[in-house]
Amino acid sequence: MNKTAQFLIGLISLALAVAAGIYGRNAYLKDVSTIQIPVPVQPISAYTLLKSDLFVLKEVPRAMQSMAYYQQVSDLDGKISTSKLQAGLPVPQGDASPPETFRMAGADYEVLSIPVEPVSAVGGQIHVGQRVNLYTMTDSVPTSQSGDLTAPPTPQVEQIASSILVVDVRSSQGLQADSLEMQNSESSTFSSSQPVEQTQILTLALPPEQVETVLMAVATAKKQGGLLWTSLAKP
Repeated sequence: MNKTAQFLIGLISLALAVAAGIYGRNAYLKDVSTIQIPVPVQPISAYTLLKSDLFVLKEVPRAMQSMAYYQQVSDLDGKISTSKLQAGLPVPQGDASPPETFRMAGADYEVLSIPVEPVSAVGGQIHVGQRVNLYTMTDSVPTSQSGDLTAPPTPQVEQIASSILVVDVRSSQGLQADSLEMQNSESSTFSSSQPVEQTQILTLALPPEQVETVLMAVATAKKQGGLLWTSLAKP
């Protein structure tokens, strides 16, 4: 065997050795070396608003980098847990989601459903994403300067909530009633010959301080004959 052939064989052997070394290193980095991902410091119950101080970084095999776990603490901050998160274990992406996805509104709001009649709710044509004002209409106690209590009561109208976000609309049976969404959906089979469910359950995202007032208005409308009226808010 001449020197040229020996040189070529040596060169090929060297190239194969380098390639094997690179492959082995990559396999080692992938399967043996570690990365840091966030894990809960202690168990976190479902329906908890997540904050960065609830997590610490833990070393795990690098192979988990390609799995469906949250990789950064910042990815978890501001989300809400959809199931119990175990201490010290990586958080699956399906176990934490933005509040708007899980509960239809941001974490600062309470989500409340109220019964409405189509005639008092813009003819039943209220759609998800619109904003509404809520009013109560009640009869005042009849009074007069002469002391005649037979005078007819004067209706009283009061706005109890303004510019409230609508997050869902349903019929009395709980069926979807948002005809606008149905018409705009490319996959919908909705046509003009099919009946549209009328809105009779209105789901709203309310600031917590307004919830009691709205519930009192609903109770008054049910028990004392008052009316709860809905209008579309000004843009």
